[in-house]
Amino acid sequence: MTSRLLGRRGDGSAAVRGWVGFYTLGLPRPMRERRQAEVAGDLADETLDAIRHGDRSVLFRQRLVRLLMGIPADLSWRFFDAPAAARLYGPAPWVPLTRWTLALTGVVAMLAGGGLAIVTLPALAGQVRPDLWPGWGPVGFAIGSAVVLAGVLGSVFWPRLGALVIVPGAIIGLFAAPWLWGSWLLAVIAGAARAYQADETVR
Repeated sequence: MTSRLLGRRGDGSAAVRGWVGFYTLGLPRPMRERRQAEVAGDLADETLDAIRHGDRSVLFRQRLVRLLMGIPADLSWRFFDAPAAARLYGPAPWVPLTRWTLALTGVVAMLAGGGLAIVTLPALAGQVRPDLWPGWGPVGFAIGSAVVLAGVLGSVFWPRLGALVIVPGAIIGLFAAPWLWGSWLLAVIAGAARAYQADETVR
């Protein structure tokens, strides 16, 4: 009965379960399963209440609002509370970001994503101005930004691999837009800090 209720399409349960599965990535399996079971129980209770009241049409909206409103609390639990509890299960398969590496990663991700959008959106709209930025510069900048963005996002789950991906992206970006050397250097620093933090935590 419960599995059918949770599997009903259009009630928002899939989005909630997907979000829980995402933000619990890297935690020990018992912790992940416990968190997911807690949320599954809440979803089942909500569905049963909606059936009793004869109004299941509001489930999607209610769950979507609760999901969005609960994101800050979920991330706070994931990055600050869960790592401490995860130590009870032995060596962690994934090293959570600290406040500093989270801030660095976030800043670089926003810079790389913003730069990529600024260059690629006009190209997609057919509004390229070669006279403003001649040569291969825009293409190199877009490639460098995309590689850096992929490396930074990847470093959240694979710190060393992400740091390795960032370096060639930053080099390409540096040749394409050398006047933004500070941004490319910041990307390398963010990747190195994340890799160093993972190495120090594992030791």
